[in-house]
Amino acid sequence: EAVISRMKCVKELTQSKLRFVAVSATIPNAEDIGQWLTSENCNAVCFNLDEKFRPVPLQKVVLSYGNCSPATAFKFDLNLNFKLDAVIQKYSSNKPTIVFCSTRKSTMQAASQLKQRKHFILTEESRNELRNRVGNIVDVKLRELLMFGVGYHHAGLTQQDRHLVERLFLGGLLPVLCATSTLSMGVNLPAHLVIVKSTMHYSGGVFKEYSAADVLQMIGRAGRPQFDTSAVAVILTQDRTQHIYSQLISGRQLIESSFHLHLTDHLNSEIVLKTLTRISTAKKWIC
Repeated sequence: EAVISRMKCVKELTQSKLRFVAVSATIPNAEDIGQWLTSENCNAVCFNLDEKFRPVPLQKVVLSYGNCSPATAFKFDLNLNFKLDAVIQKYSSNKPTIVFCSTRKSTMQAASQLKQRKHFILTEESRNELRNRVGNIVDVKLRELLMFGVGYHHAGLTQQDRHLVERLFLGGLLPVLCATSTLSMGVNLPAHLVIVKSTMHYSGGVFKEYSAADVLQMIGRAGRPQFDTSAVAVILTQDRTQHIYSQLISGRQLIESSFHLHLTDHLNSEIVLKTLTRISTAKKWIC
């Protein structure tokens, strides 16, 4: 909001030709945003594109499993490992699955738990190819898990291990991959099923909820246009936050301005940057 307000002000002061393009997958009140972006000489045009424009239709599910306190957040995350197998069996259709976990250790714990279920279909040919390709894996635990069709991916692995895991998953040799949320920001690894295992992550010494953008980024990995005609994203969370994520994925969470909460700070910044040099321009900036 602060950056756009500055750009709108600069546009009016310099009479420059400036165009805003705003894109969102889940904002229900897009018209409000468009009205805010409208200038005196140009009205914003708003396009609402629903799910039918998505290349692969996405089914979104939110499941809750009780509540936890900050003191029991680790235990809650650990208990969700025992829920993963049933979710995968129900929604994966035996197609590639990514499980997003909050920490590196959590990816390893989830993969280890899934290994014990032994449900993942691997042909003898796939097993032989895996056996030939995992010999160069440095991480001993990862090498063992890969032979069961389950792997993990996080920044603690060597680059060689990460790249090999990515190639195995893309090649269809790895049915299930447990990864940290950073994978959703970088490497393009689409899957038929994406599971967000807990909506809390460990940051700054405490457990806190993922941002809406992080959750949407993760579930956006579901759907492989070249392979699938449908995809599924499942969010595992607490009872008390289930309605929040249900609203988020259904596009019912209204976006409201928070600019006024730090108005003084933003105003002082614009004065220091010399964007605002007169009271009259400051009034326009606020409006």
